[in-house]
Amino acid sequence: MKFLSKIFGSGSQNKPDAVLREAFGKIQKIIDDEDFQLELVNPAIRDVLKSSPAYDRKPDGVGAFGFVETNPVPVNGPIGEIAYLSRLEAGPGKRLMFHRLGSIQMVDVFEAVTFDGSQWFILYLDMYHSRRSKLAPDGLRFTQEVAQFSGFSQHCKNFPYDFVEMKTAQQQSGLSLAYIPISKVADALEKRVFKRPIAHNAKLEILSQRLTRFGQL
Repeated sequence: MKFLSKIFGSGSQNKPDAVLREAFGKIQKIIDDEDFQLELVNPAIRDVLKSSPAYDRKPDGVGAFGFVETNPVPVNGPIGEIAYLSRLEAGPGKRLMFHRLGSIQMVDVFEAVTFDGSQWFILYLDMYHSRRSKLAPDGLRFTQEVAQFSGFSQHCKNFPYDFVEMKTAQQQSGLSLAYIPISKVADALEKRVFKRPIAHNAKLEILSQRLTRFGQL
């Protein structure tokens, strides 16, 4: 468990079961605790996020909440983006896999698809806030499942078929333990059910001319 040391510490003084309890307790905090999520943010912007306004929807937002850049979802930093999107579902058993396409000015743009591949979305998030919104975009809702992470704040070149590869890459930071088990999506990945609709591809083509891409986590 050396790869956990960056977040969890070595724990070499403790018994193995105590180490595991502590590790999984911190994993739960990463998934749920907004203040703890802020502590994991780059110190250069942490104070900015902590002092930023907290609201569920931008007072001056225009257009469909979460679906347009003029009315993005307020969240608490890059891990807040992952935590928020991992809570969304389009219906029972239809949680979202997602990745970050890039940004338009200060707004991050994510592509998402349901676990069964039946619905595709483009969602807009504003990460410069002290907490995440408690509202879901129209047509989506918050899951009742444990909201283990199901997507990434980086761009995935072969989304969503590189999910396993991307999850494995999180081991270096210890975040891989916060992610859903591969079994949740393995069948759909193996059957290659994920096909972007023509209309969705058209939106991506238009967006590609406006996006700026850079790494986050």
